[in-house]
Amino acid sequence: MQRKNLTVIVIILILMCGVGIVIIGMNYDSQDEMAAASGEYTLDTNYTSEELQDMYRKYNITENDIKFANNELPNFLEGTILSSDYQVLVTEDGKPPEGMELGKDYDIIITEAEMISIIEKAETDYISKYGVDPSNPKLDEVNGYLIPSEEVAKLFYSVN
Repeated sequence: MQRKNLTVIVIILILMCGVGIVIIGMNYDSQDEMAAASGEYTLDTNYTSEELQDMYRKYNITENDIKFANNELPNFLEGTILSSDYQVLVTEDGKPPEGMELGKDYDIIITEAEMISIIEKAETDYISKYGVDPSNPKLDEVNGYLIPSEEVAKLFYSVN
């Protein structure tokens, strides 16, 4: 039964990662722009602290945006059932698969719609608390610099 539970958790994580990849992909106008942001292309970047600060002001980058990019803020799901010690089982209809037992294979079962609702509420609360949208970060790391996403696109297109 542990194997089934692990399989369900892995499937949920894969689905969540897939959603994240789609959301991240939607932030870029093209595959080339996404490749540039991912570091697939080498961009010649050299910025002084003053130049970075000017860009941060221009694009309204906050201290929390920088902390988020540096993974210095908590995960947006922290404090939710999805980021807890409970074994959460997510199914389409909220019913466990045959053979899975409460307390043994899972602690809590929720529907896929409930999971999405929890995620959306967590994002809304996170934005209210930190002013950062975890689904749409404002900064990308390029060659060790945290650069506003809009500037990354300009950098890439200036190379081509």
